[in-house]
Amino acid sequence: MKLSNSVTAVGLVAGLGLCAIGIAASGCSSSSSGGGTSSTVGGPPAKPSAGATTSHDEHNFAMHILFLGDTDRSGTASGTAWKSIGYNLDGKVTTKDSTDVCSLASGASKTTQVDGNSGIDNSFGENILPIILTTAGSDASKKINDSIAKGSFTVMVDAVGLSDADPKQTATGLTGALYAGGTFDPDGGTKPTFTTADNWPVRPELLVGGDIKSPKVKFGDAYIVNGTFVNGSPGDLTLNLAIGGVALDLAIHSAVITFDHPAATKAINGTIAGVINTEELITGLKTVAGRISTSLCTGSAFESIAQQIRQASDIMSDGSNASGKACNGISIGLGFTADEIGKPSAIAALAAPTDNPCTTSDAGTNTDSGTTVDAGHD
Repeated sequence: MKLSNSVTAVGLVAGLGLCAIGIAASGCSSSSSGGGTSSTVGGPPAKPSAGATTSHDEHNFAMHILFLGDTDRSGTASGTAWKSIGYNLDGKVTTKDSTDVCSLASGASKTTQVDGNSGIDNSFGENILPIILTTAGSDASKKINDSIAKGSFTVMVDAVGLSDADPKQTATGLTGALYAGGTFDPDGGTKPTFTTADNWPVRPELLVGGDIKSPKVKFGDAYIVNGTFVNGSPGDLTLNLAIGGVALDLAIHSAVITFDHPAATKAINGTIAGVINTEELITGLKTVAGRISTSLCTGSAFESIAQQIRQASDIMSDGSNASGKACNGISIGLGFTADEIGKPSAIAALAAPTDNPCTTSDAGTNTDSGTTVDAGHD
């Protein structure tokens, strides 16, 4: 599944295994203060009526620790940590009894749409993550963060306009971009230091024309409020998930990216929040399912996984939520901390494609597995 604006992030297998990756409303409706991330309940800081930044400094922050929702931001394991990671995307505070929301998939629990703290929407953390933890182990976050520490991958947020002298900076007119970090050292002899001494290679397929000065994900209307950076208007970006060693480009719609900038080289309390289109996720997984396990080459085996994913749908794919429509999106919230490294200047080698086991004679499957010889490759 090829989608624009890709950025490498988490290696995970939804429902299969891991690679490398309040306010409580009562009654029968959701408390609502408007739609989308403009809501004042659980949303990111609104754009201020401040002047443009006077700083021209550039900072390139590499994500050092990711929080999937199985631990809080201190690293303490918690089954409810997901409630504090993400944003209120639909402007509602939803309970299991709410009626002003989209219709759940057949067989889904009424708790699927229950929001986290202050209306945070994070069905990924609430419903998908427990499946991952069951199959991949309770140390899922540790595995991912160990992989980042070794230099397997990272995500870079390159921001222009932050002030190192003012940890409570408020300004408009900031800009930024996202880069996907490839393997830091293909030979494995050097690990990243997460300092400005690091020159982390950038994945070329996430650049326009392979030009490092032309990233596909740009922030042209970013701002900062009391030290919290916001990427601006929600847009589309893509996480590149490493599933069984195979890349899956997965779009996150209505994406919001924020972090606090308390010191020159630090980006803390970071959040990536948005909506995954349910069928896009299923389609993308189908193209690589056989590389995860050949048992998934048959339609019936994969369909059981697809149904679990559909049952996690809690929102509309555009970030809205209203009755009379079937839910077709899965809200997601991921947390991160990042450290400043060197400005992006090196380009990583393009990864070689891998074969599809579902099309080989010894895969033990039939020819109607739903995959093709070039499935999962662009």
